Amino acid sequence: MLGSKRLNDEQLVAAIKRGDKDAMIQIYKDNQAAVRNYVLKNNGTADDAEDILQDATIAVWEKIQQNNLELKAKLSTFIFAISKNLWLKRLGKLGRQVQIDGTKTENLAEKDDDFHQQDRRIVVEMMDKLGLKCKEILTLFYFEGHDMNTIAEKLDYNNADTVKAKKHQCFKQLQEQFLKVYKKQDFIGN
Repeated sequence: MLGSKRLNDEQLVAAIKRGDKDAMIQIYKDNQAAVRNYVLKNNGTADDAEDILQDATIAVWEKIQQNNLELKAKLSTFIFAISKNLWLKRLGKLGRQVQIDGTKTENLAEKDDDFHQQDRRIVVEMMDKLGLKCKEILTLFYFEGHDMNTIAEKLDYNNADTVKAKKHQCFKQLQEQFLKVYKKQDFIGN
């Protein structure tokens, strides 16, 4: 058992080779925040982030068990790269690209602040045309990264499923507002 002792990367790999499940728990917990933040910022939910991290953790476990892991960077970097790739694949399969501005999912990771600030201004302008409840739900979910249970508590809804349904309706309204004003060419050129 690991107990409260923190293992370094080499110790974690050795522990996983021995089948120590506590090592996997440490890897999961150590990477939970980074993967969650990435998925939430890239059109995902907290549940999506948990699924992706579980899949990445299992992939690492299997690679270590099969002696197919050659660490050339920190283990956390490797886990994050696997998580990122899994998330981008899932987005592609689900067709869940950012529909508000027509950009591809891979572009969400760009660091072009002017581009993102312009997008935010446009989205905020469109959100101002929605009702107060819709604006609150979308802001809490997309901009602040809260999960459905937290939003239900903050806005006094019965449960997370109610919030999820309302968020979907609000997002559809936002998308309709957006499409009344903008066309894809407005953002990607000719």
